[in-house]
Amino acid sequence: MKTLDSSDDDGSMSEVTHFTPSKASLKWAKSLTTEVLQDYGTSVRESIAYAFGAEPSRLRRRTRSRHASDCYLRVSNSEPNWQLEVRFDSDEVAVVPPDPEQWLRSVLTPSNIPKPLALSMHSSSRPNDDFLRSYINIISRGTSVGLFESWPTNAIHLPADRTGIMQSHNVLAGAAVIQSARAGVRPIEIETLPGTSADFLSLILTGPDPIFSRINHPSPFAALVKNFEENMGAEIVIDQRSNGLNAIMAVTLEGRFPMARASSMLSELAPLLLVLKSPGISVDHITIDEPEAHLHPEMQVRVASFLAALVNKGMRVVFTTHSDFFVSQFNNMMRLNELAKGSTAAESFSFPVLDRSRVRALRFSRENGWCVGRESVPDSIDGVDESTFTDVMRSQYDDTAKLINQLLETAHTS
Repeated sequence: MKTLDSSDDDGSMSEVTHFTPSKASLKWAKSLTTEVLQDYGTSVRESIAYAFGAEPSRLRRRTRSRHASDCYLRVSNSEPNWQLEVRFDSDEVAVVPPDPEQWLRSVLTPSNIPKPLALSMHSSSRPNDDFLRSYINIISRGTSVGLFESWPTNAIHLPADRTGIMQSHNVLAGAAVIQSARAGVRPIEIETLPGTSADFLSLILTGPDPIFSRINHPSPFAALVKNFEENMGAEIVIDQRSNGLNAIMAVTLEGRFPMARASSMLSELAPLLLVLKSPGISVDHITIDEPEAHLHPEMQVRVASFLAALVNKGMRVVFTTHSDFFVSQFNNMMRLNELAKGSTAAESFSFPVLDRSRVRALRFSRENGWCVGRESVPDSIDGVDESTFTDVMRSQYDDTAKLINQLLETAHTS
């Protein structure tokens, strides 16, 4: 390995400007990254089967893609650049690994290179390949050899049926206990539950560990949650019960209510608030199915602003929505960010700014029998394309105007 760099007093490298790995090292690097990505692709396939409770090959709809030979899920990454395809028509995982030399450069950063390897790189034109590989294995331990460094590490999915689970989780838990008591006495039959719902139910029922554990450091989002709950007029808390089943409660000015007696709005928002306010769980990515469900338009706007505030705090948020209020509020927050760049007028608005460079949007539509997702790049003025909503609004408005005019004409003639 050849370097053109300087070394600090402790032997670590302050800058790596050039090195030339041997052919053996490049071959080894390509083999290692390919193996890791193939294992990851297999886990993706297994996760899909778990999430839907069915083999991926059975998830193809009865459309043109039902028996398509090119049906797959493609996952790609940049820095380092790699790509894989998880097939839906076979068990194959096709991998395009990163360039081995570029990958080695990304792994051997100054902060990662230990003193013995740094000294070796200075004292010889190329250190022993086994020596190099052993150190890469050490510094990459726990980081999947530098292939997923920019990916979230603690992700939580809040499924669409979270409201029903929140309102009946104790009933579900009780049924599970009764079934388990019969184990060994009679056969137990349990209906399958989608993996996403099962994970969420497990999260709610795990009791003080991990989501409700009490540890010293607070959640980084606790202040945002507290402010949101104050504006909402309700606090979501946990009651520790003697029977071991924790009760999720809504505390309002009117009293203290279990989720089964709380409004659907509180049941809808409780999972998100519990996850964010818990000191015992570290979350850096949240996926939410239709966060606007069961919410009044005014609350939809508040929740959209709340999610943007989370993004500004470092949280990654992915959500699906059918709400024009939701999309419109995100557009307004991006417009406010543009306005704030050269004006103080933004100070008169109560919602947060949102940098449009941090927003990605996909619009799904049915085209010639296919479901197609197209990226909508936010515009500095228009934001994300809202035509999927505004076209319907315009049509409905036209129908309303025609009906009112005809009623007025009828009333006038009579």
